[in-house]
Amino acid sequence: MDVVLLHGFGENPDIWDEFLPLLPKHYNFITLDYSKIAFCQTIDQYAQWVHSEIEEHKITRFVLIGHSMGGYIALAYAEKHAEYLAGLGLFHSTSYPDTEEKKETRDKTVDFIQRKGAEAFIYGFLPNMYNEDFKRKNRVYIRQQLDDNAKLPAEALIQATMAMKQRPDRSSILASLRVPVLFIVGKKDPFVPFEDALKQLPKIAHPYTLILDHAAHAGMREAPQSCAGITTDFLEVCFD
Repeated sequence: MDVVLLHGFGENPDIWDEFLPLLPKHYNFITLDYSKIAFCQTIDQYAQWVHSEIEEHKITRFVLIGHSMGGYIALAYAEKHAEYLAGLGLFHSTSYPDTEEKKETRDKTVDFIQRKGAEAFIYGFLPNMYNEDFKRKNRVYIRQQLDDNAKLPAEALIQATMAMKQRPDRSSILASLRVPVLFIVGKKDPFVPFEDALKQLPKIAHPYTLILDHAAHAGMREAPQSCAGITTDFLEVCFD
């Protein structure tokens, strides 16, 4: 019973390190790392890279869980290879495309990375994933995460930013899925507006929904026990 996890933008697979030990041991968890890839120019190309990894692992049926940009990739994967999926999980992600305002922000991100470099960008960006209470209590962890992810290639961050900007509306894909869908939302998420997240819930045929009142953009770290509980229930149904 294979479960594949995709990290988000500006992260690497260690975002899942404290979360996975809370889940049942009889699943085979595979964390893929696309953080250094600079050859993908679209979300569809990232999804095709995921499929090449799936084929290399000789997996034919699995649950795909994505955080943030990882969720965009997961939805693109579902559009092309739904027959492989026993379930789809979205942590703080959305099926909607970027708004015009968000696209302008993406352009500013690219400009900033080109002028200041990846390290300066990561140090300003990553702390926004967490609520203020988490940041106060986890300074050592956040410092380590910043130091690790500041080493990501600037070109990989730029390509990922442009791919996110250009991604299409995939709300129809979310609505078409007939497998269970895990949908985790943070009320204090600065990247996925809470109201937009709520609009997607009626589209899901078989939802497993968790709304985190105090989480921002990283429920697997900010509220790991709650996320692990609903993820466990979700996986049991996917592989029933």
